[in-house]
Amino acid sequence: MSEHDLVLKGIKIFRQGGWNTFDLAVMGRNISRIAPAGSEKLEAKKILDFSGRYASPGWIDLHTHLLPLRYGGIGTHAEKIGLKTGVTALLEVGTVGADTFDKFYEKVLSKSATPIYCLLNIKRRGIRFWKVGRDEPGEDNIGAMEAVLKKYPAIIKGIKITASKEHMLSKDPLYYLRRAREAGDRLKLPLMVHIGQTPPSLTDLLPLLKAGDILTHCFRNGDHTILNPAGKIRQDVLEAKARGVRFDIGHGVKSFSFPVTEKALAQGFLDFTISSDLYMFSTPYRAKNFAHVLSKFLAVGMKLEEVMLRCSTKAAPVLGLERELAEGKPATVTVFRLESGSFRFSDCWNQERPGTQRIIPEAVLLEGRLHLSA
Repeated sequence: MSEHDLVLKGIKIFRQGGWNTFDLAVMGRNISRIAPAGSEKLEAKKILDFSGRYASPGWIDLHTHLLPLRYGGIGTHAEKIGLKTGVTALLEVGTVGADTFDKFYEKVLSKSATPIYCLLNIKRRGIRFWKVGRDEPGEDNIGAMEAVLKKYPAIIKGIKITASKEHMLSKDPLYYLRRAREAGDRLKLPLMVHIGQTPPSLTDLLPLLKAGDILTHCFRNGDHTILNPAGKIRQDVLEAKARGVRFDIGHGVKSFSFPVTEKALAQGFLDFTISSDLYMFSTPYRAKNFAHVLSKFLAVGMKLEEVMLRCSTKAAPVLGLERELAEGKPATVTVFRLESGSFRFSDCWNQERPGTQRIIPEAVLLEGRLHLSA
């Protein structure tokens, strides 16, 4: 009988301050052995040579939209942006609300090979196209949200509010944000707050955020930016961070700026997660795929191990998951290569940065089961 189910030979893992080469063995759903490459004879039912490839704890994308247009959403297809692209868990962020969640479960979630978790939109019909329903009060129904949470407790991980002018009541831009806060407190769930065009302003919304809440699109430009006019991190942003508010990239089509990113990194603003905001417009344009978004952080000088940390280990607690390459831990791993060359990366305002490397996913282990990337 084989000692292990699977062995990945010659794979690079970040340990002891560097990317060193190991053999990684899997038994059942867990990592059973990690040994310096060639130091032990690891027998297995299946042995794969991944020499020159890298292993990260399984990638998690904390900002996606997965209900397609034909079902009333704005999303892309989970099977196109999940396991086939190196991503081991997806967070659907508010495309659906209490009234539309059952349809989402039937059409998308129940059919997905990639694990999907969800944030319920404070609006009962979820995200709708710009200005549609903007000035309709009463789009929220916290009681209905509570019923969905009771039905799907393992899936619902929080409340989503799109705090941008085109989604807010013109007479009371903070109305739905206050209701989201009320829902989060009542249901004991964190909020994810999307920032876009003011109103509401960061000055108004940041005081409503508590420890565990997430501010997404944190490196955007325009009306909402975490920088003050002098290019420094705003004091109220630093105060929110100090009290436990999480910050997330949410690249998308209009939500990632190279200059803002570079200024924030230079000031030591490093505690954030990297996510894509992939949906029907960003998948073919600008964000493209998760690995492409990750590669942009290499282009601004972030080390590979720091990029991997922000799309796996730092993201996992938001979903109550575990991402660690260690013996006895779940064998959920993303295998990728670094492609060298001369590349140009663009942000959402057509600012370009050169890069010499890009990240290409090759395979995923999801609790021990192997999936090859497209």
